[in-house]
Amino acid sequence: MGAVDPAALTATAAAWIRARLADERVDASYVAFVARHLTEPDANWRWCCGSQCDPCVQALGRVVDAARATLALRPAEAPSEGA
Repeated sequence: MGAVDPAALTATAAAWIRARLADERVDASYVAFVARHLTEPDANWRWCCGSQCDPCVQALGRVVDAARATLALRPAEAPSEGA
């Protein structure tokens, strides 16, 4: 499964994601980031560098997790070593 195209989100899903971003105090412009990472393997993007980025990937990850649960989506499996 490829990344979710942000333009393919329903208006309801996009509004729900924007609300979760607001809860995390993250700008609504990150809807596209959240959409693209709904099915992306966590190992490909979910790490914190400790540099206090704004927004931190941890806050974005919480929004992705909530959206996955609400939209009944799961991340793809990361390719195994040597595959």
